[in-house]
Amino acid sequence: MLNPDGVINGNYRCSLAGCDLNRRWKRPSKVLHPTIFACKNMCQQFAKEREIQIFCDFHGHSRKKNIFMYGCNVPNAPEETRLFPFLLSHICPFFVYKDSRFGNQKSKESTARMAIFNELKCNAVYTIESSFCGNDTGPYKNYHFSTNNLMQTGRDFCRTLML
Repeated sequence: MLNPDGVINGNYRCSLAGCDLNRRWKRPSKVLHPTIFACKNMCQQFAKEREIQIFCDFHGHSRKKNIFMYGCNVPNAPEETRLFPFLLSHICPFFVYKDSRFGNQKSKESTARMAIFNELKCNAVYTIESSFCGNDTGPYKNYHFSTNNLMQTGRDFCRTLML
């Protein structure tokens, strides 16, 4: 949880300082964005010792339905970023691969996904989005996600890591 002060006060994107913390990863302030600053620093230190195999931040999505991923694109090897979400879609009944998108938009440079991809050279970098509205496809169409469904998605994410 990288936004505890905002969440405890009813926000999901903004901290109490009014900052969208997922738009501060390019140059986080130690004072204004301490959780992002510390998390990014930890990732940088880890990357000096070992290769980061996968990085994923988890978000709620207020408009699109389903659970899906945003990933970066590796132009000369696009399959590198698409394999993990594809496998997850075969394990997790709530995850919809066709809703996932892979790109390196300039407008997203300050997000966790793009900052880690660009600065730490990790190809498997994702944002998993869970709709506030539930699914609109498959066996769970018109079904609102429960806490148990979201916890199951987390377990399925971890099971996919083991493949």
